[in-house]
Amino acid sequence: MTTMMVGLALLTSAYADEFKEQAKQIQTLYNKGIAQMKIGEVENAKMSFTKVLELQPGHGHAKYQLSRLGAVGKNFKLNQRKAKFASTKLEVVDFHESTLAEVVEALNVMSSEATKKAWTPNLIIQDPKGKFAGKEISLQMKNVPVAAVLKYVMEMTGGALFFDEYATVIRPR
Repeated sequence: MTTMMVGLALLTSAYADEFKEQAKQIQTLYNKGIAQMKIGEVENAKMSFTKVLELQPGHGHAKYQLSRLGAVGKNFKLNQRKAKFASTKLEVVDFHESTLAEVVEALNVMSSEATKKAWTPNLIIQDPKGKFAGKEISLQMKNVPVAAVLKYVMEMTGGALFFDEYATVIRPR
C-alpha cells in the first residue's frame, strides 16, 4: 500500500509540474501576442493567440484579443500615418495668397521630396458646397513639420482633417 501511495504521489507531482509548465507556456504566448499587437504585427499576434487557444480553448483573454485584432491593426496603421505628419519636416514653406488646392498640391510634393519619395500625405479636398472658395493662404515658415503647417492652414480656411489608411481628407468644419 505504501508503494502505491508513493507512486501515486510521484504521478501527481509529475502532472502538477506538467500543468505548471503548460500554464507558463500559455502565459508566455499570450504576453507575446500582446507585445506583437502593440507594434502592429497583427498576423503574428493572431498566431500567438490561436496557439494559446489550442493549449487552453477556454482562455477568455486570448479570445477577446483575437476579436480586437482587425481594429487594432487599422488603428496602428492610422497612428503610424499620423506620426509621419509630425516627423516629416519641411525646410521652407512659403505661400502667398494661395488657394487651398495650390497648398495641398504643394504639400503633397514637398512632403514626398522631404522623405525622398518614401511618403506623401495624399491630401485630398472634399468641398462639394464650395466653402473653401475665395479663401487665401499666406504662410511663411522654416524647418517645420507637415502637421504644423496643416494646423495653420486648417485654422486659416476653417477646414478639418480626417485620416484614413491611404489618404488625408480636408473638409470644411
